[in-house]
Amino acid sequence: MKNAHLRFGWLTYVKSTEKTTASINLRLDRFIGEVLPDPPRQAKAHLISVLGGDTQIAAVSAAISLADRFMVEGPGVQPIRVCLERNAQCFKGSVQLAGRKKPLRHLIALSEEFASSNISAGSGRTLLASSENRFIWTSLAHIHGIPGMPDWADWFAAELGTHKAIVPALGIGCAPVFVKGEKELFLDWLSWGIESGAVRVPAETGSVRWPSLSLQGIFLPAS
Repeated sequence: MKNAHLRFGWLTYVKSTEKTTASINLRLDRFIGEVLPDPPRQAKAHLISVLGGDTQIAAVSAAISLADRFMVEGPGVQPIRVCLERNAQCFKGSVQLAGRKKPLRHLIALSEEFASSNISAGSGRTLLASSENRFIWTSLAHIHGIPGMPDWADWFAAELGTHKAIVPALGIGCAPVFVKGEKELFLDWLSWGIESGAVRVPAETGSVRWPSLSLQGIFLPAS
């Protein structure tokens, strides 16, 4: 974890009233966002993970419930205004650090779209937190109920690239992507792949063991 703070981003929340203006800055260790075409330099946030004190985290949590906007910046992401929009979900926890009496508070917020795979499956696009081939194929097979083999991951990723069906998203501490397409389209690709011999169905029968995926493998290390 040496120098991990150098790889973190910042989340800034400014709240103005008639009498005062308060500015809150929190360390941002993970972020997933989607640049909006209009207005410029604004984005829809899909995942925000921040660390701070009790008061700071409480203020940001309240702001998320009100669909307020924040400024986000970090490695590879220039300052941009973001919002989680309506029906975002928040989860809070604590991080105890050595030599610190009070624990840090940890807040994770998810957009409605990212929290619900049902919405993603029916919208013609799927947001994934990693661009790794095995993760993409495993996730889409699970979300859409697509039959297949784990070792088809590289072939499927090549098909996504050929059809321009994968688009990078904004990310801090991860490499998220949007995958465009619905179940019927992916099944058509698989049918062609099997018929052409690009992918092979095993001759023996039996259950298929899919690889286990961990959060450490999905999110890039922050250290």
